[in-house]
Amino acid sequence: MSAPDGSDHNSSDPNGSDPNGSGPDRSEPKDSARAHAHLALVALTAGTASLDVTAFFRLGGVFASVMTSNLVFVGVAVVKTEAAFGARCAVAILSYIVGVGLGSAIAPPSGKENRLGTRPLSLLLTGELALLVAYTIWWMALDARPAGWTRLALLGVIALAMGSQSAAARQLGNPNAGTTYLTGTLTSVVSSLAGRGRPDPQSVAVLIALLVGAGAGAALLDAAPITVPLLALAGVGTTVALSWHFRSTHPH
Repeated sequence: MSAPDGSDHNSSDPNGSDPNGSGPDRSEPKDSARAHAHLALVALTAGTASLDVTAFFRLGGVFASVMTSNLVFVGVAVVKTEAAFGARCAVAILSYIVGVGLGSAIAPPSGKENRLGTRPLSLLLTGELALLVAYTIWWMALDARPAGWTRLALLGVIALAMGSQSAAARQLGNPNAGTTYLTGTLTSVVSSLAGRGRPDPQSVAVLIALLVGAGAGAALLDAAPITVPLLALAGVGTTVALSWHFRSTHPH
C-alpha cells in the first residue's frame, strides 16, 4: 500500500535495509574481513617459522623474529665473550626494533579492530614483501651459502621484515594471535583448555601454522635450501593480495 506521497511503506529504508529481512546483509563485509584476516595470520605465521629456521641454522644461530631468545643469547655472548655471536644477536634485535617502529608509525596498533584492506596496512605489507623479494634474490645469488658480512646483512633484512610484520599483525583484529611472538598465543590456548573453555580457533590455527612452517623450512634446508625463502614469500604475498583485494571490493 502506498502512502499519500507515493512512497511504499514496504520498501527498503534509505539506508538500504529491508524490514522483511530480504535486503543486503550488513554483517557480510565483517564476516569476510574476519575470514581474510584469519587466513592472513596463518599464512604470515607459516612464513615466519621458515625464516626463523633459516636464521638459526644458516645465519648464525639466532632468530629472525623471536627477540626474547635473542636477548637471552646476548647475555650468553657477553658472559662467554663471543663477540661474533653477540654481533649477530645485536643486528637481529636492532633491525627488528626498527621494523616495529617504522611499521607502527605507518599503521598504528588497532586492538580488536580488523583493518585488513586499509591503505596503511596494505602499504606496510607490500613493503615487507619487497624486503623479502630482495632477500630471496640475494639468498639465491649466494647459492644459499651466505658467510661473513653477507650473513649479517641477510639476517638484518629478514629481522627488519619480521619487525614490520609484527606491527602489521597488530592490525588484524586479534591481539591474542600474533605471527612472530607466540608465547602469549600458546598461553591463551592452554589457559582456555585448563579452564575447560574453548580456545580461540585463530590462535590454535596460528600455532599449527608455526609447526608446519618450521617443518617445511627444515625439510627444504636439507633438500633444496635455495628455495626456502619462497615459503615466506608465499605467506606474505598471499596476505598482500588479500589486503589489496579486500580494499578494492570493500572500500573503507
